[in-house]
Parts: sequence; C-alpha cells; structure tokens
Amino acid sequence: MDAQTLLHELNTRFQEYVRQFYSDDPVVQQNIDLKAEHTRRVCEAVRDIGSSLDLSEDDLCLAEAAGLLHDIGRFAQYSRYRTFSDDRSENHALLGVKVIEAGRFLEGLEPPSAYILLRVVGYHNRAALPAGEEERCLFFLKLLRDADKVDIWRVVTEYYQNTGTCRNRSLELDLPDTDRISDEVYEDLMKGRPVRMADLRTLNDFKLLQIGWIYDVNFSRTFQIVKEKKYLEIIRNAVSGQSSSVLEIYGRALAFLEAGASGKRGPA
Repeated sequence: MDAQTLLHELNTRFQEYVRQFYSDDPVVQQNIDLKAEHTRRVCEAVRDIGSSLDLSEDDLCLAEAAGLLHDIGRFAQYSRYRTFSDDRSENHALLGVKVIEAGRFLEGLEPPSAYILLRVVGYHNRAALPAGEEERCLFFLKLLRDADKVDIWRVVTEYYQNTGTCRNRSLELDLPDTDRISDEVYEDLMKGRPVRMADLRTLNDFKLLQIGWIYDVNFSRTFQIVKEKKYLEIIRNAVSGQSSSVLEIYGRALAFLEAGASGKRGPA
C-alpha cells in the first residue's frame, strides 16, 4: 500500500474509531472533540512544516499519518480515567501503540514505514529524543513533535484568552491555580531546557512548561509559526502574578525564539 492510499484509509478508520467515544455528557464530548480537532490541526502543521523541508509527497503522507495516529490513545485514556494526565492514568503514547496494533491500523503498509509510525507514536511524548534510534525515524519524530507543539500552543493560548469563568480542569491537568512557581521549573527554564512533567506543582508551572517547549523545537518553520502567532507572549500574559522570575523566563525564551526564527538555531 502506498503512503497516499494509507493516509486516506487511516483517515476513515480514525473517524470511525473516534465515534465510539462520543457521549451525551457535554463535558466528555467537549474533551473528545478537543482531541479530534487537535489531531486534525497537527496534520495541518505537519504539512506546513514538512513542505518547508522539500519532502517528497510519500514522506509528507507518512508524516501526516504519524500526526493522525499520534494521540489515538487519548480517547481510550479519557474514556477510562476522565483525565489527560498520564501520571494519573497511563502513558497515552504507549496506549496509542496498543490501539494501533490491536486495531490493525497499519495492515498492508510496508514494514519499514509501519515500523516508523509505531516508533514515532510511542516516542512522541518523551521528555527527550530516544538515544540510538535510526536517523530516518528520528527525523519523522522531530517533525511530529514540532507539529504537536504548534497545535498545543494554539489550544492553550485560545483557552487562556477565552477562559472567563468556564474552566476545563482536564486541560489544566487539575493543577491548583496559584501565583507560585516551583524552584525546579524556574531552574530548568533559566538553563534553557524543557521542564519535566513530574516537577509540575501549579498551573503556573504548567504554563511556564509550555513556554519552555521552545527549547525542544527542531525546524526553522516551527520557530517562525510560534513567532507569528505570538504564542509565548500570550502564555506569559496568562501566568498569574507577573513576578521578576516570570519576566526572566520569558526574556530568555524569547531570545531563543528570535534566534530560531532567523535560522540561527535548529537543523533547517
């Protein structure tokens, strides 16, 4: 099966799979819709970033297939546990691999491409890139991780700008909304490295973690999108209590973003 045919069939199967989780409960349906829309947008971001890298159409389709499948574990996760927190449920990436294998989503695909898709889905939420993996797999993983971040930035910034009195506790990982910033979060970000999920104690920590994702971006086009959309600025404005620590973290991240958008950082 070629990549274009695979992508068409995967889209159909993905939609059929997601419909199993539809609910009359508006909160449940809101979160199912959130992840379905996120998937669609990640596929668009994959195309955008991938097109800037002059990929072949087959490789673009393979990358988009990774985007389509990367969060397929989220639907079963939310259905079983009513949370998107891996720490409070199970690793959604590894759950996604199980769903793909059990549902035979990749049946008919050539083994090298199936290998890449399964590995990329299973790796995509790791804190860092896996050591010792083959270069082609790592390339698709980097592309997916960039596209995933681009859309999560879209989701959270839209949420922060329109929250009002309507809060989505699942999106906030049920973290307390206080002015506090954990020492570990501050130290990681001031050293220019992403924050570990295990160090999150407050909603502020989570928001600053999202700013810190800029240190894990791989491609110039991704930096440009983040700059154009002003994602880091919007998140900074959403942090409770604009302390000097927040301004320090934001200033360092902004400088890194500017360098990346100008092509001075990242492999492309």
